[in-house]
Amino acid sequence: MNEFVVTARKWRPLFFKDVVGQEHITQTLKNAVLKNRIHHAYLFSGPRGVGKTTTARILSRSINCLNPQDAEPCNDCDNCRAVMEGRSMDVIEIDGASNNSVDDIRKLRENSKYPPSNGRYKMYIIDEVHMLSNAAFNALLKTLEEPPPHLMFVFATTEVHKVLPTITSRCQRFDFRRMEIEDITGQLAYIAEKEGITIDEESLVTIAKKGDGSMRDSQSIFDQVISFCGKNIIYSELADALHLIDEEFFFSITNAVKTKDTAAIFELVGQVVRKGYDFQETLQGLLEHLRNLTAVKVTGDSSILETSSQMRAKYLTNSADFAKLDLIRMMNHIAQAEQSLKFTPQPRIRFELALLQLAHIDSTVDIAELISELKVVKKTGLKNTGTLNANVPTLSAGIIAAPKSTSKTTSVNEPNSVYKKIQKKLTPDQFFKVWDEFIASEEVTKSGFRLENCFVELDGRTIILTCNTDFEKSYLDSRSSRLQEIVEEMYDLFIKFEIKLKKTAPATNTGTPIINPKNNYVSIESSKEKRKINSLDPNLHPVEKMLIEDFGAELLMDNSSER
Repeated sequence: MNEFVVTARKWRPLFFKDVVGQEHITQTLKNAVLKNRIHHAYLFSGPRGVGKTTTARILSRSINCLNPQDAEPCNDCDNCRAVMEGRSMDVIEIDGASNNSVDDIRKLRENSKYPPSNGRYKMYIIDEVHMLSNAAFNALLKTLEEPPPHLMFVFATTEVHKVLPTITSRCQRFDFRRMEIEDITGQLAYIAEKEGITIDEESLVTIAKKGDGSMRDSQSIFDQVISFCGKNIIYSELADALHLIDEEFFFSITNAVKTKDTAAIFELVGQVVRKGYDFQETLQGLLEHLRNLTAVKVTGDSSILETSSQMRAKYLTNSADFAKLDLIRMMNHIAQAEQSLKFTPQPRIRFELALLQLAHIDSTVDIAELISELKVVKKTGLKNTGTLNANVPTLSAGIIAAPKSTSKTTSVNEPNSVYKKIQKKLTPDQFFKVWDEFIASEEVTKSGFRLENCFVELDGRTIILTCNTDFEKSYLDSRSSRLQEIVEEMYDLFIKFEIKLKKTAPATNTGTPIINPKNNYVSIESSKEKRKINSLDPNLHPVEKMLIEDFGAELLMDNSSER
């Protein structure tokens, strides 16, 4: 019976050309070998399982090969076979995690003085070099700076920031890339074909995503799936073997959110509990699902997604059911829920709450679209019937479906139009005369204004309102622009509002009841031909005197009038 060899070892690349996804490095090394510009120290950095040690071994065979072909090792000569079988005296692999002391580096320095036994170079491959102690790094510096002509070093690390700068500066550094989904699926499909295994595209993509950019991790998962499924791998069995949450499950969640089906949400949470899925991982998967919907919604292109072609088509279809800003807010909500889930003593309730809140989150209105529609109506709608675009979302509770690209015609004279028809066109003086009618109008009262207690004056095109309290003044100051809009809409009149606070005077008669005059307004312009009456006038009525002293009123009368 043949001994089983794991896929990662059985299909380890033997040539530079077989290293997947690292062409920028392998081509540089091949050129260096061809032009005899081999550096004495290389630093390979990058994620796990992307080919650092594999490339170092290929380089060691390439520089010592007896029959190289275009800088590729032949893998048949004695030197190549000795390296491949791990018995070469000229290529020494050292684990930096377990040989990290100064004494280990001293032994290395002593042995490095001896020339190679068979090849051109003696090479030390130190894996996980960042695990060396600072003292060990310092002990290596002198040898690394002025090595013998036959000596080479290749350092491999996943945490290059932990390597001392004095070491890095003496090396040629190569950064290995994280594997793309297409590179991993292509290699797995090639291996499956050679091994006589059938596997669908969705399963390949799932394994590649689970490998998280690592070819070695993906190949290990591939071995695990083969052990469960045998020679015929289908996605449903693969999901059971790896205990994965199906992407269709996340589509079920977003469909329940779209329809505000809270009963379906509780059922989906029950499925998570029954199947033993982790709540944290489920929220992470949902966040990625919402990210995919958002990416397709924004770009209109599903090819950017790391998923199967079948799922890409489904994302393209479902993204049309949501507004872009709603998807972004949903992503933010789930991201916050994922963080808070780590600290809650009741993860199921927090998980359910996150999904229920997602279903009842308020929709987002695109302000830019609303403003553009209002501008169109303001320009054309006051004279003629205008067309309001139905693409503007309506303000309502819950997530709304994205608006369709249709429009409907709405008459601006109808009650639901943005602007009401102008009642009558007035001048400032005419408007001042109908002030009582204005402050009692539906437009003013619905906007929350209560102006009956304010003293009003007209100065040119400015209405001066004198308030009794600081609160009234602050409120009207913040809403004066709205008052201007109401006047312009009702009377086609541009007028400014100036808000003042009444100057208080010491009360002389506390027993007199407060009287609120009905028509507490006066025109400043018309008063030029009138005389001002003060509280010292002996002819004043007691009520008039009280109004002047307690309320700061100014009583004006014609010079020709008699009291």
